[in-house]
Amino acid sequence: MVNLEMKDLVSLAKERAEAFNVKNVVVATNSGNSANLVLKVFGSDYDIYAVGNPSSAHERGLVRHSGNSEETRRSLEEKGIKVILQDQSLFQAMDMGLQGFRIGKKEFTFNGCFHGSSFDEVIEKTGPRGEFNAVAIVYNTLNLFSTARVCIEVALMAADSGLLPLDADCISITNPSWTKILPGAAVILRPARTQDLFKRELRVKDLVLVPGSEDAWFNNGPVFW
Repeated sequence: MVNLEMKDLVSLAKERAEAFNVKNVVVATNSGNSANLVLKVFGSDYDIYAVGNPSSAHERGLVRHSGNSEETRRSLEEKGIKVILQDQSLFQAMDMGLQGFRIGKKEFTFNGCFHGSSFDEVIEKTGPRGEFNAVAIVYNTLNLFSTARVCIEVALMAADSGLLPLDADCISITNPSWTKILPGAAVILRPARTQDLFKRELRVKDLVLVPGSEDAWFNNGPVFW
């Protein structure tokens, strides 16, 4: 297995962006480090969107990681990076459970993350009144592609903000998971808003997964989301 670090992932992502003539770059960030690396590698000719959660979301128990501070936001914006911070993504709201999440003009509450469930259990509990729901199914299906799910997740958040153009492809990048057991990923896609997720407007066009030295995904070790 080839061991590549975050810098190598971003370099590969730039190669794919050039091949697809993509100028919009979405990057998942928790401390600003990944966004700064993307700016360094891609340069100022690209429009860079740093997407994540604010630190206040962690303080209120809405996300599991620390989130981005106001200092991080200001620092990135001073460099010309567009910063998009949202309390929760659609999948974070589903994963945390019983959190209200607004999609378009309606608010939904999701409950049901079927990690470890048998196929029969999933089928039995899926439905409008069941513990599991369409969002849970999408979330768990996207997890089959490891951290590529996060690339799609932050692209949805960027599209919802109104800042990311929807009439052009973007490349979405995420570093290896905070647990260091899942690879970094880069996905080229045509973005869409969360409320349009099932209209087939969001289309994945290219996918890169980059192994890391402690990567359980490529080593076939146990993975805990």
